[in-house]
Amino acid sequence: MPNAVMILCAVIGSGAVTSLVSWLLRRIDQRRNLEQAIADSPTIRRLELEIYRQSLFLPTTSRMQHEHQLDAGKAYTERGGNGPGHVRVQQLEDDYRHRLDTDDWNYQPHRHPHN
Repeated sequence: MPNAVMILCAVIGSGAVTSLVSWLLRRIDQRRNLEQAIADSPTIRRLELEIYRQSLFLPTTSRMQHEHQLDAGKAYTERGGNGPGHVRVQQLEDDYRHRLDTDDWNYQPHRHPHN
């Protein structure tokens, strides 16, 4: 046990801990810089918009998916999405409001019997 204490004191006294802490802080800072660079990247923003836009135009098959599409639509417009995606967001909002008012959550296509 005394040897362990002596080794610990030697490590602390040698500045090894300071070097280790400095290295860790630099790594954390580099990671933050990388994350910020990714968040600020125009390419990443275009990809995000494309993913949200594709989600908007999927056929709506359930209430949960509809709500997910509304969330995607909100993110899409907040990130500057417009054009057909913006029109689709409005359609999804109107349809959801109608379903909420009529309590109609059946997303299955209505089939008419063939005569």
